[in-house]
Amino acid sequence: MPKRKVKEEKPRKRLGKKELLIPPAAMGASLLVTLVIIPLFAPPPTPLEVCLKGHNVDTFSIHPTVEVSVNGEPKLLPAGIGNDTVDGKECLRTIHTDTQGSTIHIEYVRPIRLTLNDFMKIYSPDNSTIQIMDNLTGSFAERRLNLSDYDISYSYYSENNEFTNVRNASDVPPFRDNMVSRIELNSK
Repeated sequence: MPKRKVKEEKPRKRLGKKELLIPPAAMGASLLVTLVIIPLFAPPPTPLEVCLKGHNVDTFSIHPTVEVSVNGEPKLLPAGIGNDTVDGKECLRTIHTDTQGSTIHIEYVRPIRLTLNDFMKIYSPDNSTIQIMDNLTGSFAERRLNLSDYDISYSYYSENNEFTNVRNASDVPPFRDNMVSRIELNSK
C-alpha cells in the first residue's frame, strides 16, 4: 500500500491594508444607502398619514382639549374625526376624536410633537369646511360650516394662566396632555 504524503501546513497569510479596509467600507456604504439614499426615493410616511394598527395600543397617548366656538357660542367636535377609509379599509389617524365633545386623542408608537395645525389638516382636509355638533334644536345635530364665511382666530391656554392669541394654527405650541386650545369662528 502506498504511503500517504503528509501535507505541510502553510503559515497563514497576513491581511494587507486593503483587505483590512474592505469590511468597514462595506458597512459604511450599506449605512449610507440605508439612511440617506433609500429615504430620498422612498421616504417614510408622515405621522398624519399613518393608520394606527389598533385603538389604545400605542405607547404614546395624550388627550388635549380643542374648544370650538361659533359667534361666541360653544360647539362640540363630532365623533369620528380622523377615522377615514383608505384603499377600502378603515384608517384611524394619529389625531382623532373618540367621542363627541372637545377632547381629541393623539396616539403613536413613540412620543410625537403635533400641533393645532396638524389637527386642522385632519379636521378640515379640504381647508374649506368643518363639521360641528350644534345644540340649537335641543338635540345635537351635525352641521357643516364653510370656513370662508368666518373670520377664524386661534388661541391656547399658556403658562401665564390666560389664553394667548396666535395668528395661525401653526403658531400654537405642540399638544401636550390636558392642553387647551381654541378655534373661534366669527361671521364676516
